[in-house]
Amino acid sequence: MQTSLLIRFGIFLLKVTVLCLPFSFELRFFGDARIHFPTEILIGLLAVLFVIDLLRNSTVKKTYLLQEFLWVLPLLAAYVVFALFSGMPMVSAKFSIVNIVYILVFFVLLVRLLKSNPGLFSQLMLLYSLGVIAVAGWGLFQFWQYEWNPVVIPGIFRPFYRDHTILGASAAFLAVFWVSYSFLKGRKAITWIISFVLGFFFIFMVIFSGSRAAFISLFISLFTGALFLLRFRVRHILVMALSFLLTGLIFSDFIKDRFSSNLSESRTHYVDYSEHIRSSGNISNDVSNLERMNRWISAWRMFKNKPLTGYGPGTYQFAYIPFQEESLMTYLSVKDPYDIPEGSGGTAHSEYLLVLSEMGIFGLIAMLLFLGRLLFLAFEKSYRNPGKLEIIIAFTALSSYLFHALFNNFLATEKVAFLFWGMAAWLVANYYRDNEERELLPAS
Repeated sequence: MQTSLLIRFGIFLLKVTVLCLPFSFELRFFGDARIHFPTEILIGLLAVLFVIDLLRNSTVKKTYLLQEFLWVLPLLAAYVVFALFSGMPMVSAKFSIVNIVYILVFFVLLVRLLKSNPGLFSQLMLLYSLGVIAVAGWGLFQFWQYEWNPVVIPGIFRPFYRDHTILGASAAFLAVFWVSYSFLKGRKAITWIISFVLGFFFIFMVIFSGSRAAFISLFISLFTGALFLLRFRVRHILVMALSFLLTGLIFSDFIKDRFSSNLSESRTHYVDYSEHIRSSGNISNDVSNLERMNRWISAWRMFKNKPLTGYGPGTYQFAYIPFQEESLMTYLSVKDPYDIPEGSGGTAHSEYLLVLSEMGIFGLIAMLLFLGRLLFLAFEKSYRNPGKLEIIIAFTALSSYLFHALFNNFLATEKVAFLFWGMAAWLVANYYRDNEERELLPAS
């Protein structure tokens, strides 16, 4: 098979996979074994294609092994190394393999494809968006079936999205991307109209999903976009972050009092949307927030107990039970990982604390190293780059999840993994796309 034919087949297979992502569902086979059908099979085929492409061409091999791959390599290594220290080796092995494959396919392979096919990413995002629109239609139908009772919203997107917050996070990604994409220069009027309509449809879906973190993440992305307009650099962002931190420390008592006086509850039936959003600051009696804090404290205690190795990738849900804070436990709290209360579930409710508890300090450093690289490319390398607008759009969309990741962890789900790693790939591909002579040189 010629390399060009291999790549064309890979692009076709990738499009089919992305179109199927919103429709994938959990399928049981061989007893308790489960698979997300059909996407895990398709992603596996793409991983095989990645390996064949890597082995066939020495030039491609150098391209993979240099440049941005070096920045994600520590995270890939962390999944392998810390799985060896796991108390549940089979769980960690499966979890590590899944996440490594997501990174290799949706980031490393996609960077290669996007360099020579710059229009591919918008096609993939459109295919994914059409799938989500269909799932949204299914959700609205379900909502109608239950006579528009808001209490059922968390489950109306099943079996495709097991939780409304996953759809909310995906919709936030898509909303920021399409609204921003409509501002790209040189677009035809019909492209502008489609992008704008899609953007506002997904803003509606964020609101409809009821995910508080997803809704707030839209404003975080708007704030990120403003930083680009003001031509902020990394040093400015670090100074601003330090200023916020110092302000928080100085006024910590006042902030704590304000949070303590907030009694808005997210699980109150028929609550208005503004109160629903305000409930995100209720740390007194909102059971969702109390349970989330319980999970955070558990993750932190796990880290303190095993700061260097963590408990192993994918093991949080089994290991955190004895580390819970009793004063924060509610009817949502889990006492048996195999008997989870209705409406509970999930793991650390924070991408960063999850990594810290499962892979220790070195795992978190590996993740932050990659995120820091994206931040550097966006705020230091984009302003004079020919792909400036695409890089800015990519990071602005990514910022929605970088914030959302403080409160939820969805990167182990293929639906969000594509959006996150794919958006990162689009950012990187645009950084290199117009400088092909740099392809075989280490990243600066």
